[in-house]
Amino acid sequence: MDISRSIIDDYPEYRGLPMHITEFNTSYRPDSPLHDTNLNAAYIAQLLSRLGETSASYSYWTFGDIFEEMGVPFTPFHGGFGLVANGNIPKPTFWTFAFYKKLQKNCLYKGEHGIVTSDGKERFAGVFWNLTAEAMSFQLDFPEEVEKWCITSEVVDQQTTNPLQSWHDLGEPANLSAEQRALLQQIAQPKVTTTVTSNSYSFTVQPHGVHYFEARPRKQTSDRGYDYQRVLAGR
Repeated sequence: MDISRSIIDDYPEYRGLPMHITEFNTSYRPDSPLHDTNLNAAYIAQLLSRLGETSASYSYWTFGDIFEEMGVPFTPFHGGFGLVANGNIPKPTFWTFAFYKKLQKNCLYKGEHGIVTSDGKERFAGVFWNLTAEAMSFQLDFPEEVEKWCITSEVVDQQTTNPLQSWHDLGEPANLSAEQRALLQQIAQPKVTTTVTSNSYSFTVQPHGVHYFEARPRKQTSDRGYDYQRVLAGR
């Protein structure tokens, strides 16, 4: 993308004109095994953090896996282009786009492994990714003016969200039963957790993982007759 941008700008009559990438993916083939993997999701997360620097628009190729140029596919997972496998099963890369959609308008940080945004008030959101074979740890610090923050995280990695692995474990059935399809759809969902912290958030991104978070000020508004600690203690 950088090379294409520089080539365009080398010509005075075209310099500065918008560049549109109408098709992009990690492979030009509709039968590339990479497309179905968590590594693909992490790579696309890194790519999305950069494409806007050079391109006015960019379109992932494609949304669905049904693609006839190399013949109609006979299995739910076959390395197809799509974000969604046949049977309405989201691939890990689907969630990369879903996470970026929820980012805020102000970019506070953009690095080799993550991006952090804010709404300009008290809400933060970010995406972090790991293209390596080793776990990576991060720590984020939030404004100390807020006493407590509620962190919501959504994780997609090889352990939490890997429908390809589960399909393989099932014996790679070419024709999914209704039960198998429902199971893979469930497995394909991100792992969602919440936690409360003061002004820092530490987390680990597993190999080939994508980690989305949102941080909001925590305001206690429950009824004064309810005591959560007593509930936990069984009283």
